[in-house]
Amino acid sequence: MMNLTRLFNRLTLGAVLASVPLLGGCGDSTITWQEEVKLLDGRVITVTQKRRIDGDRMPREAWLTFKLPEFGNQEIVWHENLETQVLNVYQGKLYVVGSPHGLRELRQYGTEYVPYRYEAGQWIRISLNEIPVAIYDVNMYPENMALERLERVSLKDKIEIFKDNRWMPSQRRIDPNYKSNFSQDTGR
Repeated sequence: MMNLTRLFNRLTLGAVLASVPLLGGCGDSTITWQEEVKLLDGRVITVTQKRRIDGDRMPREAWLTFKLPEFGNQEIVWHENLETQVLNVYQGKLYVVGSPHGLRELRQYGTEYVPYRYEAGQWIRISLNEIPVAIYDVNMYPENMALERLERVSLKDKIEIFKDNRWMPSQRRIDPNYKSNFSQDTGR
């Protein structure tokens, strides 16, 4: 009887230990990388991007951290449940434009593009028509490419990425008239 009990305990322990990697793979993960971003005035800055990816490999949160001397040269952090498309400065104002990756985020934000302007040390959500057309070109690492787990993304890397003609115009440049399949599904 003792041997049978010991065997059962070992099998139970083995089953529990074998399931740990499976459970770990189902949770969220966070990835971080450095990215070169070219601003409209020609400067190239380094931005730290961080994304929380859920168990289904969907990006759910994004953080940008960077410094710009005209804004006090202190770290500026932007954090939303969006993927970043544009980070740029135009006429002395700092902008970030994000986009929802999935239906959950589209319902949360209610639009294809979610623009922000940095004012008095905080990010203020603005309307789409307040984004200067001059900064419509996407200059951030696109879509779900963070899953490639690059530690550093150069301007050269982004040029190569956008050479691929599978990227739709709406993924290369903000299009105020663009409606995703998610928008059509939700009647927006």
